[in-house]
Amino acid sequence: MRARAWLIALISAPALLAASNFEKSIPVPRSAEAKLDWSSAGCSVRSVSLQNYPSQEDIEKARKSDPNDHSWVWWNFHVENRGQTKCQIKLWVDIFGKNGQVVKSGDRTDTVDVGKVDDNIRVSTRMKTIEIADAPKAHIRAEIGPK
Repeated sequence: MRARAWLIALISAPALLAASNFEKSIPVPRSAEAKLDWSSAGCSVRSVSLQNYPSQEDIEKARKSDPNDHSWVWWNFHVENRGQTKCQIKLWVDIFGKNGQVVKSGDRTDTVDVGKVDDNIRVSTRMKTIEIADAPKAHIRAEIGPK
């Protein structure tokens, strides 16, 4: 009987160490948080919000006189780790333009220490101001696993 229990534990061990994958298309969260609620082994990506989204004045200026104006837009992923071990989160953002094509992509990998309940991982994207203003959606992906 012990041999069987050992065999089951041995077979199950890689599954416990494997990362979990998540993905979702969302409207660009210009002024609010987009809830994600992705979790694996106590480590979570709760939501994403934008930081440094261009002002209406900047957007109008880009449309009227400077179509090549660029803005740094940061995708702040709100994460936490209520698990027993440090975890690693890999994040990808693909931003789609009006024509349905990806106009900008960004990614980042970071670790979240045990006990962190109000942390964030920031993915930066420098893109044309007009493109972020006109972008209808983004496709977000995450891989959450042990460190």
